[in-house]
Amino acid sequence: MNTKRHKRWNGDATNLSAAYLENVIEKMQCYGNNAQFSINGTTHGPNYRVMNAAGKKIVFNSSNLLIQTDEDEFNDEISSTIYSLDQIKALLIQINSPTKKNASVRNKRVAGTVKSSATGSPRGGAALTKIKEQIALTKYDYYKSNRDILPSDIREHSEEITRMMESGMSAEEAFNEAIKLCFDQVN
Repeated sequence: MNTKRHKRWNGDATNLSAAYLENVIEKMQCYGNNAQFSINGTTHGPNYRVMNAAGKKIVFNSSNLLIQTDEDEFNDEISSTIYSLDQIKALLIQINSPTKKNASVRNKRVAGTVKSSATGSPRGGAALTKIKEQIALTKYDYYKSNRDILPSDIREHSEEITRMMESGMSAEEAFNEAIKLCFDQVN
């Protein structure tokens, strides 16, 4: 018998992926400034609802598709607290920070391996973290301002855009280079 097992989201918002949160932010900017996550969903992320100031609610699944659910899906026992748009953006920055990425790598290492320093903190310290946060914010601001004219599959090149920006390119230059990559893959 061949079955698939799916892990469920454990309720810790810091375990959500950056790509998932970017999609949540996009939906929040369109439909409302608050979001709440349900324990239901897939390994890619939980179902979530976006709420506006008038109390209107719209529910999306982990693939960011509109769904209809019972109100029970968002009861206090199986749902998160309500997050504002600013809190979700801060969470995205935290998840994209090198400290978070290094912590997850460190936790997966085999016992007896040596950490990068005596304290286990990443090399480069606070300055590197600040630079990466600034790049992430600049990249997101450029995307938000220009998403109407950008190709729909530009998100697939997010890592390349980040690397180009880390090497000194502006957000505009990095996105233009990524657009060339998009068209090269199509042809």
